[in-house]
Amino acid sequence: APTRGGGVSALWRMTGLLSKKMKGKPPANSGGGGWSDKEPNLLLANYDKTKADNDQTIGSYDTVVFRVMHGWMKIDEITHERLVEAVELAHELLGAETVVLMTVPFTNNVKTFGDLMKVKLINEDMRNIAEGWQLREHAGVRHVLVLEYETFYNHIIWTSARHLGYNVSNPLHASQQEFDVEGQTFLFDRLVSNSEWPASIPMVCADTTLLKKYDKKRCDRNYLFSDGMHTCPESLASRFGAALACLLGCVYNRGHHGPRRNTTQEGIRACEKDCNDQFSSVAPVDDQLIGNHTTLASFSGTY
Repeated sequence: APTRGGGVSALWRMTGLLSKKMKGKPPANSGGGGWSDKEPNLLLANYDKTKADNDQTIGSYDTVVFRVMHGWMKIDEITHERLVEAVELAHELLGAETVVLMTVPFTNNVKTFGDLMKVKLINEDMRNIAEGWQLREHAGVRHVLVLEYETFYNHIIWTSARHLGYNVSNPLHASQQEFDVEGQTFLFDRLVSNSEWPASIPMVCADTTLLKKYDKKRCDRNYLFSDGMHTCPESLASRFGAALACLLGCVYNRGHHGPRRNTTQEGIRACEKDCNDQFSSVAPVDDQLIGNHTTLASFSGTY
C-alpha cells in the first residue's frame, strides 16, 4: 500500500523464516514457510493499481521486518543458520539494506520452562547477529536491528499479573534475571481447557471473579490479548508501531528535522536501546508526543 511521503509498505505472510530450501513448498497457511517467486514478484510490482496508467514499480524495499514465527516453526527449527539466511534473502529477494528482527515472546506455544529457556537462547542469538553483522564482508544488508517484542510482551503480562494479584515485580524496574526467575512461577498458570494451547491467565484475564467460580475454566477477558498469542491491536498496535518507527529512525533519520543522528554502530546500538526502552515497554510516553499531531518519519539517505 502507498504511504505518505512516497513510500510503500507490504505484508508477506509466511509460516516460517525465509529459506531457499523452502522455495516451492506450499505457502501459508501451510506450515513450514513455503514460498515461490510469485510472492516477491508481486511485492515488487506496480503498487497503485487504482490508476490504470500507473506503471511505476517498486525497485526494492529499504527495510524488512521479520516476525519469527515460533508456533508455526518448532523451537529447534529456529536456528542461527536460518536466521542469518533469512536476513541475507531479505536483500537478495527484496533489496533490503536494513532488517529488523523481532524477538520471540512468551505465548501459549511456549509450553514448558524448557521451552522458555530455548526461546531465551534464540533471542540472545538474534541480538548477537545484530551486533556482529557489521563484521560480515560483502553483506547486502547493512544494518540489522532488534525490536524487543519479548520485552514488550513481558511488560504487558507482568503489569496485568500485578493487577490480578500475582506477586511479581514492576516490569519498569525488573532485570532480565527477575523476568526469568519470576516467569516460571506464574506464566504457566493457564486456563483449564481442552485446547492444545490453553492461554496463560495473566495474559488474557481482566479479573479473577469467574476464575474462582468456574475453576479456572473461564474469566472476563482483558483488552490486551485476544488469546494466548495475539495482542489486541486496538490497544497495543500503536505502541509497536512507534517502536518500529523509532528503530527505523536510528538508521534513516539524517537530521532533516532536528539534530543529526549518530550513525556509527555505537550510535545505532544506543538508539536501538533507547527506542526499545521507551516503546517496547510500559514506560510512560512524553506528553509532547501525544495529541498534537506529532508524526514519526524515517528518511532514506547515504549511510
